[in-house]
Amino acid sequence: MPAYKVTWTQRAIATATVDVELDELARWAISAGVVRAGPDPRPAEAEALRRSLECNTHLRDALLRLYATRQQT
Repeated sequence: MPAYKVTWTQRAIATATVDVELDELARWAISAGVVRAGPDPRPAEAEALRRSLECNTHLRDALLRLYATRQQT
């Protein structure tokens, strides 16, 4: 399982190493309602989101930050 390192700034600098497959991250984002497809309130497709996560580092980092913080609760 690949590990992605993501860093972001809030009141303090937080760094997390998240062990998650991109397929799992895509499924989580859809099931958690974090990602929607277009203006309609329908869920995105997991495969399309996974492909986007591979190519778009900004999207991947944003979802990894959300995933890391929500898994702590």
